[in-house]
This record gives sequence, structure tokens and C-alpha cells, in this order.
Amino acid sequence: MFNEMETIVESTGALIYIIDLSNYEIIYANKKCKEEFGEIVGKTCFKVLQKDFKSPCIFCPLQKQKINLIDIPIGTTYEWENENSINHHYYLFTDKIIEWLDGRKVKVQIGIDITKQKKLEKQILQEKDDFIKSFKTIIDSTIEGIIVYDENKKCIDVNAVAPKLLGYERNEMIGKDALDFIASESFNFVKEVINNDNQEPYEAKMIRKDGSIFPVILRGKDLTLLDKKIRISAVVDISDLKKKEKEISQLAYYDSLTGIPNRLLLRELLIQMIKEIKRVNSCGALLFIDLDHFKIINDTKGHNIGDIVLIETTNRIKNILRENDIVARLGGDEFIVAMKFSNNNENLVMNYINDISNKLLQEIRKPYIIQNFDFRLSASIGIVLFKNDSYSIDELMKFADTAMYNSKEKGRDRFSYFNPKLQQVIEQKADLTQKLRDAIENKEMVIHYQPQILYENNQHKIVSVEALVRWKDKEKGLLFPKKFISLADETNLIVPLGKLVFEKVLIQLKQWKEDSIKKDWKVSINISYKQFQEKFFYDFLKSQIEKYEIEPNKIKLELTENLLIKNTQETLDKIKELNDLGINLSIDDFGTGYSSLAYLKQLSINELKIDKSFIKELSNSLNDSIIVETILSIGNKFNLNVIAQGVETQEQYEKLISMGCKHFQGFLFKEPVSADLL
Repeated sequence: MFNEMETIVESTGALIYIIDLSNYEIIYANKKCKEEFGEIVGKTCFKVLQKDFKSPCIFCPLQKQKINLIDIPIGTTYEWENENSINHHYYLFTDKIIEWLDGRKVKVQIGIDITKQKKLEKQILQEKDDFIKSFKTIIDSTIEGIIVYDENKKCIDVNAVAPKLLGYERNEMIGKDALDFIASESFNFVKEVINNDNQEPYEAKMIRKDGSIFPVILRGKDLTLLDKKIRISAVVDISDLKKKEKEISQLAYYDSLTGIPNRLLLRELLIQMIKEIKRVNSCGALLFIDLDHFKIINDTKGHNIGDIVLIETTNRIKNILRENDIVARLGGDEFIVAMKFSNNNENLVMNYINDISNKLLQEIRKPYIIQNFDFRLSASIGIVLFKNDSYSIDELMKFADTAMYNSKEKGRDRFSYFNPKLQQVIEQKADLTQKLRDAIENKEMVIHYQPQILYENNQHKIVSVEALVRWKDKEKGLLFPKKFISLADETNLIVPLGKLVFEKVLIQLKQWKEDSIKKDWKVSINISYKQFQEKFFYDFLKSQIEKYEIEPNKIKLELTENLLIKNTQETLDKIKELNDLGINLSIDDFGTGYSSLAYLKQLSINELKIDKSFIKELSNSLNDSIIVETILSIGNKFNLNVIAQGVETQEQYEKLISMGCKHFQGFLFKEPVSADLL
């Protein structure tokens, strides 16, 4: 029977042996049995598998049967545990009664060593006993109030702190429901939270026996103790902490004189207001209120009187406003009113604001009777409307401030709206900025290239091209730089835009490596001042050149003259780094800047580009001719290439040829086109 399974049975780590039920003789034992107990086949089981046993083992399940072993039915199975008296190992046995090949009834017994598990079990039980013994000591020594609930959330024990916190005797708390200690304002919240097996700390309100309510931090955890599920709830009274928080908040977020929100809190309130306005698609308004000639009161009557006037003004403003309107003091005699509306009908909103503004002006005009002095004041109000979060809070404040000064310029004691046309321009600008940002992130920019021509030996030859960025807008089509470059520079998007252009140009240069003609072309790339001044400008260029395996001398960076006169030493250092890397440098729009020509001898410049404004009237203007001839002469003396850009007519071209110009760029030769059209 075992021949086919011999390998499996002999190599297993379990004890496997077979016992003849008629005489307790072991008729088979596997290798593991023999390793543990020696040669036991043919011997009586209880004599060789136990120490000093002279009769069958009383703990064996077969011995507990009230029938003769021979009468136990075939197929009967037992599972039991026992510690062996010889090796003191614990085994989990599985016994099965079967009929042997010769007809004998035998027991097949398989034993798995569970000694390690038993030791671990004992350790766990010991730790559990230790925990139970120390549990009471622990909960009584903590500074938190501890309440122990059963699985039905009924109190079954408390530590010494809990009754003091809640004003009960210990025995009065036993049997109460967990929610009996929760104040009504926290009832529903706590009712939901206590269903979690493990609670993170949270704040709530509890109620004492005398009905007083106090703030607490609660945390709870379900445990199983002596096979019973319990809930341990810890309570910390934070009444003092809340009091201090309120005092700190009052100092940090509220104006110490008037008690209304200060600039810091106003900003946070406006953030929430703008989010709500955007969510419900409504609108809001800021009113910037500044008292007229308030300084005279401080200068003539003293700051104490001035403070009383400010407090009275605050009360007058608050009396006019709705309950949910925000009024804050920026400092001095400047106040901000923030209002949100349930609709976005601009006419209705403006009618309401007009009415409120008139009431505010009228209220401030009323006499201030302070210490027998009769003060008369007026105010100037600036108003800005907004419908979403297109503007930053600083911008909205600036708009309202601008409108307020407009009121002062018109004679004071009046209100003015921020110029809607100017606001429309700013909205369009904000929209365009976001679209440009998205276009850069989505790499919607495309590069067109305009050839730069060398005239030599009576022939024209393309030696380089200038990379010119275009914005491929989904709605407006192809946009040229004058539509977005100044905006990019103003919003600092010029830096990521510049990186995108540089990367696209290098990809193109790599493709041109396979072209027998274009592989020798250089590419000019315009670099803005902000790009040049960026901390990691050089590192970025170097990493991209290495990434796309481009020869650095294939790249010309076009810099403006004005860039060269800023941060002179830093500029010199960066120019030297670029030179050392092998990149060519070109001065764009040469002759339009205000810098000294000294940089031509200090820096390794490779090229000058004559500004197209000098080329345009070249045939008709003697001054422009003189300037162009001078630039060509300078380039010749410094051994620099000089490119005349903006060449559009044959007449301009011939004039430049007569002056000795050899490099040209302009519509006369080719307009900027995509790379595949070159």
C-alpha cells in the first residue's frame, strides 16, 4: 500500500504510524517516528511512545469509548492534542479507523508537532492574565477619565477620574448608556462615531450630572477581554484649552480696538465666501470704506477720541448690514465690507449695494457726540463686484481700493464702482493667462522657423534658422508672439514656455541629423531676461543637450542688450559657462539698447542682429543708413557675424549688399514656417 506513497510519507515532517487495535502493536512507522522514538515497529504503542506507561493511554480517545476497540466502526475519526511524556513535545493528532490489507482493524495516526504554537499560546494567556491584573491600576493612574462599556454601550466600570469630571458617584455611572453623558448638540454626531471600532480623537460636548455642559476630546477603542467585547472610552476636559484658544484667536484674528475681524481673518473669510460663490454660481461684492479727513481728529483731539470714533463707526456700519455680511478693519480708518448674494443678477445686486452704500454714507454723516465735542465726518466708498475666483483676494482688495480713491478724487462723501471696462480687461487677461498656462502644460505650442541667409560667392545659402514660437489655440487658431509673450513675461510663464521651446527645438535638431543639408544648420532661440536669470538655467540647457545628444555649437541663444547690463558679474559668469559649453551667443535687436559697447570686448559674442526698425526706412533715412553701416563696421572689427533682420524688399536687400552685409533674415527670402515646409 505504501510503496507508491513511500516518498511522500517518509519525507513528511509529521508522525505517521499504524496500530493494530487488537493488541496495540505498531505495524508501521514512518521515518519521522523513528527519528523521535527509535525502532518502534512490532512493539506496543503505549510502551514505546510514552514514558513508563504499562497500560493503554487514558487520554487516548479510543480508551474513552465504552465499546470494545474491535467494535469501533471503520472510518471513525478523532482529533486531539497531547504532550508527549518522552520528548515533551505537543502534538495535534488525527486518528482514523481503517481495515488493513489482511483484514485487521487498525488505527492510522498522524501527529503534527505544535510545540511552538503551544508555547506562544501560553505566553499569550500569561500576558492576558498580566493585563487583567494591571488593567485597573492603569486606568486609575491616567489623567484622563476612563469609562468602560460593554458591547451594548452600557457602563460597566470607570476609573477614579471619570466620576469627578461628570459629577457622579462611581456606582451612579454603572449601567448608564454611553449617550447619557453626551450633550444634545453633540448627540447625533457621537451616536454615529461610537459605532466605529477604533475612534480617532475627536471633540464633543458632554453633560454633567448637574446639567452643565463642557467641551472634551473623546477617543474610544473596542477590546476583547476575557472573551467579552468591551469599549474603552477616554475623556479629556478641554475647557481651559478652549478658553485659551478663544483668547489667542481673539488676539490673532480680531481687531483689538473694535472687536471685528482683522486683515488676517478677513482673508480666511473671503476664501470661504469666494468658494461658496463659485459653488452656487452667485456673486459677491467688496466695499472699501475710508473715513474722510479722519487724521484731523487724531491730530487735534488725540488718539483716545479717535479710537472712540472708530468704535462708534464700527457699530454704525454693523447696524446697516445684514447678519451674514462681513465687516473688518484693515487698520487706521479703513474698513472692508464683504457681501455675498443668492443670485447673480447684476442689476438687482447693484441696486441693493447702492441702497446700502447710501445708508452707510448717511449713517456716518450723523454727528459723533464724544466728550461734549460734536464731530462731523463723511466717508468714501469703493465697490468691486465679483462672480467667481478668477481674481485673487489681493486683486479684489486692490480694485476696491482703486474705486475708493476714485470717490475721494470726485469730492468724497460718495461711492464709486471699480471701472467695469477695466474689470473686463482684467477678466480677459486672467482668462488668457489660464489658457496660456494650460497650453504650455499641454505642449500646445508649435515652433516655426525663419531661414537666416548667407550671401557668399554670388549665392544665397541657408546657414541657420530662427525658432519662433506660435500658440496653436483650439478656438482662435494660430496665435503669434505679440498676442501672448508680454503676458507670459508678466506672469512668469515665460520660464516654462522657454523650456518647452528649447526642448522642441532640440527634438527638431535631432531629427535634422539625418538630413544631408539641414544637419549643418544652426538654430537661434530667443532667451528672455527671466529665463536667463533663473537659478538652474545653465543646468537645464546642459541636461537637455545631453539628453538629445545635440552638438552645443548648433545652438545660438539670442540675448537682448538690456539683459547684458543687469547683474553684470553674474551675467559675465553665466555667459562664460555658456561659452565653455560651446553654445553660440547672439545680440538681438542690436542698437536699440542703452548699454555700453564695452561688453563686446568682455563677452564671447558670436553675432549681432540689426533691429528691423533700422532696416525698414533704410532707403529713405540717412540716419538709419549711418546706424546700419556703423553696426556692420563694429561687427567687422570684432569679427562678428551681423544679420540684418526684417528684410522685406529688394531695395533694402541691395542697399545692405552695397554696405557689405552678408547675413539676412526676412520675408523677402522666406516667412517663418513649420519645419516640414523648409
